[in-house]
Amino acid sequence: MDGGTKNGEGIMLFKLIAITLLFFSASHANFLFLDTIEKQEPPPDFVYGAHYTGRLFAGGMDNFGGASARYRINKKFAVGAKGEMDISRTGFLAGGFMHYLPSGRLHKNLAENYLHLGVDYINIDSEQSPLFSIGYGRDMLPWKKSAFGFRALLRIEYAPINHVFSRKDKGFFGLDMIKFANTDFAFEIGVFMYK
Repeated sequence: MDGGTKNGEGIMLFKLIAITLLFFSASHANFLFLDTIEKQEPPPDFVYGAHYTGRLFAGGMDNFGGASARYRINKKFAVGAKGEMDISRTGFLAGGFMHYLPSGRLHKNLAENYLHLGVDYINIDSEQSPLFSIGYGRDMLPWKKSAFGFRALLRIEYAPINHVFSRKDKGFFGLDMIKFANTDFAFEIGVFMYK
């Protein structure tokens, strides 16, 4: 009987410890609450990076390389500046832009879409004009807490002054012809960084 009593007390003590540990683990466990909200990290205020832009106009494409910087005024709006050099021929572009970021959740979703509005100054082969642009873009992070990301942006651009977007072309009979355009389609891909 004495052996049975000691064994019974040992089992009872084991049950008491197990129930106590179960109680403490259940009282501190967040997995039991389905409505737990993950703490959202705010999007970065200052973003800078480098990019490549291809501009399609007058039946051909010009290649531009550049850099940009963007400052987020609040969760939904950001302003920035950029500069680009024409790699295909002599030219450059400088200007500013505004982005409307409807989600404001770059870190939570690892991606953020935005609308682009821009006003630039463009000079190609000594022809110059203001350049107005509207577009749609996306910033993407490769993983959470990444210190860099990727950017893709599609734009339609309009230059009010003629002869800025021009291209020499062989005509139907082999004669040199010059095609002019006031609008172009631009696609931009790049890398951005932030602190």
